[in-house]
Amino acid sequence: MTSVTRIESVDLFMLQAPDFDPARDPVCDTLLVRVRAGQHEGWGECEAAPFVSMAAFVTPESHSTSRPVSASVLGQRLETPDDIAAITRQVFHDSMNILQTPHIYSGVEMALWDLLGKKLQQPVYRLLGYDRAFAKQAYVVVPFAQTPEETHLRMRKAHDAGYTAVKTGWNGFGGGNFRADRNQLAAAREALGPDTRLFLDAARIWRGDVNAAMRYGPLMDEFGVEWVEEPFDGAEFGAYAELSRLRGRQRVAAGENIHSHAQALRLLDIADLGVIQIDCGRIGGIGAATQIARHADRTGAFYVNHTYTSHLALSAALQTFAGLPRHDLCEYPMDRASLSWKICRTHLPLDPDGWLTLPNLPGLGIEMDFAEVKSFIVELEIRLGQTVIYRTPDV
Repeated sequence: MTSVTRIESVDLFMLQAPDFDPARDPVCDTLLVRVRAGQHEGWGECEAAPFVSMAAFVTPESHSTSRPVSASVLGQRLETPDDIAAITRQVFHDSMNILQTPHIYSGVEMALWDLLGKKLQQPVYRLLGYDRAFAKQAYVVVPFAQTPEETHLRMRKAHDAGYTAVKTGWNGFGGGNFRADRNQLAAAREALGPDTRLFLDAARIWRGDVNAAMRYGPLMDEFGVEWVEEPFDGAEFGAYAELSRLRGRQRVAAGENIHSHAQALRLLDIADLGVIQIDCGRIGGIGAATQIARHADRTGAFYVNHTYTSHLALSAALQTFAGLPRHDLCEYPMDRASLSWKICRTHLPLDPDGWLTLPNLPGLGIEMDFAEVKSFIVELEIRLGQTVIYRTPDV
């Protein structure tokens, strides 16, 4: 009789860049998860504050809905996708009152899919029910610089590197200085040329003020900005619904900061959002993101990943909508100097036209660079009285 594969260990690793520069680096730290079961190993990444997320995994039980996430994962059967779904249900039932649960479980769940795909010798997208992976056009993030002249140089560099879609924003854009904001957008468009797709991240600057957002509509139209991302906080459903009505639902995007399937459905169904952006490392993992992608597909909305960390996280995000051909855009982390790039030995390359297709490899198809991982590890120990409930494991 064949023995049943069960989850034997879940290891957490906090990584930190020793020379973090917010002007240069997308993140200063990250939280990696390694799951082992039988002869197999899977990796995942949380898009979350590492320390509090680790605490949610090992915290002592407070009551029946505040149990440590570890209690619902360790020892569980892992043979099929249904087993991951069962673990997910138990995690969110037993740890529903630990508010960091979606963040830590996102990385754990990614690692479960990676492990299961390797065990079954299938890419994760096939385990999710997709027959094939369709190509996605990659967009990269290039924030506005301090001056339009510097912005022009940044954008030209991205254009010359072969990227065919760019998202920009930040650095005070949207605060009401229309002349300065127009100059920034003009510099970006001039450098990118007429054919490069351009998106704008407003970084929640208008905080529910639909009129303020609408005042920027003509400016975005002038320079061919396809959609504005996060004009408001993620829960301001009324503001999103009104802006979608006035600007058109396909011109408004949000979703990166939500952390549940239910919140995503409210953005799509109540706020009438036309572009939903989901971070696999926050929402609860690959399974939750896949459900949202399919709901967006059914309702005529457009799904795109939110990923600015590693290509491990990128691969996880792309699995969720790999088989949906209409959803053909993806956020693409490109910074080769960052911690997030260095911890992966392999990456997802773009073709000469700036498009990406997931490889037909088992699991998430990404190899970790363990020497680099070790170089960024922060050694931690969490004690409850005299009992050590977490200590950084060996890689």
